[in-house]
Amino acid sequence: MAALLGRGRAQVLSELASPASTTELTARTGQSAPNVAHHLAVLHAAGLVGRHRTGRTVLYLRTALAEALAPGG
Repeated sequence: MAALLGRGRAQVLSELASPASTTELTARTGQSAPNVAHHLAVLHAAGLVGRHRTGRTVLYLRTALAEALAPGG
Protein backbone atom coordinates (compact mmCIF):
# COMPACT_ATOMS: atom_id res chain seq x y z
CA MET A 1 0.00 0.00 0.00
CA ALA A 2 2.85 2.40 0.73
CA ALA A 3 4.01 2.22 -2.89
CA LEU A 4 0.51 3.13 -4.08
CA LEU A 5 -0.54 5.70 -1.48
CA GLY A 6 2.71 6.92 0.01
CA ARG A 7 4.08 5.92 3.39
CA GLY A 8 2.15 8.49 5.46
CA ARG A 9 -1.26 7.76 3.97
CA ALA A 10 -0.68 4.02 4.11
CA GLN A 11 0.23 4.37 7.80
CA VAL A 12 -2.94 6.34 8.54
CA LEU A 13 -5.06 3.85 6.61
CA SER A 14 -3.53 0.88 8.41
CA GLU A 15 -4.30 2.50 11.78
CA LEU A 16 -7.99 2.60 10.87
CA ALA A 17 -8.61 -1.08 11.57
CA SER A 18 -10.94 0.40 14.19
CA PRO A 19 -12.53 3.86 13.99
CA ALA A 20 -10.32 6.68 15.25
CA SER A 21 -10.27 10.46 15.50
CA THR A 22 -7.61 12.73 14.05
CA THR A 23 -6.19 13.20 17.55
CA GLU A 24 -5.93 9.44 18.08
CA LEU A 25 -4.30 8.95 14.68
CA THR A 26 -1.81 11.72 15.41
CA ALA A 27 -0.75 9.96 18.61
CA ARG A 28 -0.62 6.52 16.99
CA THR A 29 1.37 7.54 13.90
CA GLY A 30 3.62 10.27 15.28
CA GLN A 31 2.62 12.51 12.37
CA SER A 32 1.49 16.10 12.91
CA ALA A 33 -2.23 16.82 13.23
CA PRO A 34 -2.33 18.89 10.01
CA ASN A 35 -0.53 16.11 8.15
CA VAL A 36 -2.96 13.45 9.41
CA ALA A 37 -5.92 15.70 8.55
CA HIS A 38 -4.57 16.18 5.03
CA HIS A 39 -4.06 12.42 4.56
CA LEU A 40 -7.60 11.76 5.81
CA ALA A 41 -9.04 14.33 3.39
CA VAL A 42 -7.24 12.73 0.45
CA LEU A 43 -8.23 9.20 1.52
CA HIS A 44 -11.84 10.34 1.99
CA ALA A 45 -11.93 11.93 -1.46
CA ALA A 46 -10.59 8.67 -2.93
CA GLY A 47 -13.36 6.68 -1.24
CA LEU A 48 -11.00 4.78 1.06
CA VAL A 49 -12.11 6.41 4.33
CA GLY A 50 -15.55 7.19 5.70
CA ARG A 51 -16.36 9.44 8.62
CA HIS A 52 -19.12 9.99 11.12
CA ARG A 53 -19.65 12.37 14.00
CA THR A 54 -20.08 11.16 17.56
CA GLY A 55 -20.86 14.21 19.67
CA ARG A 56 -18.02 16.65 19.10
CA THR A 57 -15.68 13.99 17.71
CA VAL A 58 -15.36 12.89 14.09
CA LEU A 59 -14.39 9.25 13.76
CA TYR A 60 -12.77 7.91 10.61
CA LEU A 61 -12.92 4.33 9.38
CA ARG A 62 -11.87 2.33 6.35
CA THR A 63 -14.47 1.75 3.67
CA ALA A 64 -15.25 -1.58 2.02
CA LEU A 65 -13.05 -0.46 -0.91
CA ALA A 66 -10.08 0.08 1.41
CA GLU A 67 -10.68 -3.29 3.05
CA ALA A 68 -10.71 -4.96 -0.38
CA LEU A 69 -7.43 -3.26 -1.34
CA ALA A 70 -5.67 -3.93 1.95
CA PRO A 71 -3.24 -6.83 2.06
CA GLY A 72 -5.14 -9.91 3.11
CA GLY A 73 -8.42 -8.04 2.57
